[in-house]
Amino acid sequence: MKKAVFALLILLLAAVAAGWIALRRFEYDQLYRPTADIAATPAQFRLRFQEVQFIAADGTALHGWWIPANRPRGTVVYCHGNARNIGSNAHLAPEFFKRGFNLLLWDYRGYGRSAGRPSEKGFYEDARAAFDAAAAMSGKLPIVVYGLSLGGAVASQLAVDRPAAALVVEGAFASAADLARRRYPRLPLDRVLSVSYDSAAKVAALKGLPKLFGHSPTDEVVPFQSGRILHASAAAPKTFVLLSGGHNDSSWFKPGAAGNAELEAFLGQFER
Repeated sequence: MKKAVFALLILLLAAVAAGWIALRRFEYDQLYRPTADIAATPAQFRLRFQEVQFIAADGTALHGWWIPANRPRGTVVYCHGNARNIGSNAHLAPEFFKRGFNLLLWDYRGYGRSAGRPSEKGFYEDARAAFDAAAAMSGKLPIVVYGLSLGGAVASQLAVDRPAAALVVEGAFASAADLARRRYPRLPLDRVLSVSYDSAAKVAALKGLPKLFGHSPTDEVVPFQSGRILHASAAAPKTFVLLSGGHNDSSWFKPGAAGNAELEAFLGQFER
């Protein structure tokens, strides 16, 4: 009898362990979708760029591109979303170049040519290292931190950790828990997450820092309401802009499109 009870206990423990591992794997796969192949570079958009390598505080080697502008009025440190890598964002280089901003496109650990494995703590360390690298190349120019989707959470933390001149957040969520509740309303995933990515708490602490939030009502990845909550949580000064299209359409870069006037006005505060 004792052997049977012991065997049953072992089976139960094994089942719990297997379930926990499966849950962590599911969470990881939902959060991080890195690729190693870099499909495009700024050169394909006729822009000169410099390969840059820098090191996070824990020793992780990171990779990025520095795209200098002519007579720059500032620098943008761009924190991309959870999928692919900087090659997927090379098309943004002309957008910042023509607006007079140097641009640092860079990859989180585990993405592109950056070493390591993705994690929330690691991403924050990576962003601090990216900012420091950009600051070293920028001189005294103001640095704007920009984050798309999951990158919005990284950018919000970075704006807390480093002296950013402004924060731009596009298609981002209030927190990992809020996103889990909205995407999987029938599952209690928000109670068992190993990450927080609590952007709402971060932007609430950024008093006095100019902040621009953009989100499309037809965003198919991050629910629009989560973006609204994020903006509502932010300390002043702040602006919310309605974008159009899908999650990665970034309509405010297109002249005359939804959000364009507000983006131009926000970036226009940095004079040449």
